[in-house]
Amino acid sequence: MAPRFTGKRVLLTGGASGIGRATADLFAAEGAIVTIGDIDIEGAQRAASETAGHAFAYDSRDPESAVLLAAKAAEAMGGIDILLNIAGIMTWGRIEETSPDAWKRTLDINLSGPFFLTQAAFPYLRESKGNIVNVASAGGLHAVYGTAAYGISKAGVISLTKAASLEFSNYGIRVNAVAPGGVATPMHEKSTAGGGVDPEIFSTAAARNMPKLTDRDACTPPEIAAAIAYLASDDARYATGTILVLDGGQTTG
Repeated sequence: MAPRFTGKRVLLTGGASGIGRATADLFAAEGAIVTIGDIDIEGAQRAASETAGHAFAYDSRDPESAVLLAAKAAEAMGGIDILLNIAGIMTWGRIEETSPDAWKRTLDINLSGPFFLTQAAFPYLRESKGNIVNVASAGGLHAVYGTAAYGISKAGVISLTKAASLEFSNYGIRVNAVAPGGVATPMHEKSTAGGGVDPEIFSTAAARNMPKLTDRDACTPPEIAAAIAYLASDDARYATGTILVLDGGQTTG
């Protein structure tokens, strides 16, 4: 199969590890020029060195950082064709236990980050008639016990995806999202019972929300990267406002 992204200029966040790193590798392998923005600049630089791409420091909590990242990426690549909002965090905690700081950090990274980077990249995407793929979550489509702040932030990403697809349609910009369930990433490992999460909260969530996954291996970052690549490719030219769910049946009932 011919490479789908030859010469395409891709800006993605969270490329130092996990889904972001797998996505950077896949797009580079298919001919894209990739710029990675990540708060872990050393990890981003390692990834960029292995994909012949670019890396810049990016703090998704800071709107000014989004403006700088979009400008630096456009300068380095000569424009932006594809924006992939991947960076995010997983947070656990019952509503009554969630601190204002935890709430703000979750919303800032998971929702405000994609919003302000979409805003900052818009002029470049308008010029290229490009497209955007956001990483939402199955947890944004239905409630998962003990993850209210996280679920609300990802529901916001779904709403952002649909709103942007509507507003940007006049400019020929497609906007879609993937909504994974559990994925075997370093972030996921840190956010399970073995990574410091209250075991009672995690076990309750697993019993209530994840029974369909017990007989399957966890989804992997390359599988999510493949879904992102499909939505960003010309194969999905008629898809916009689409939320592609990859959750092993988690949200079926």
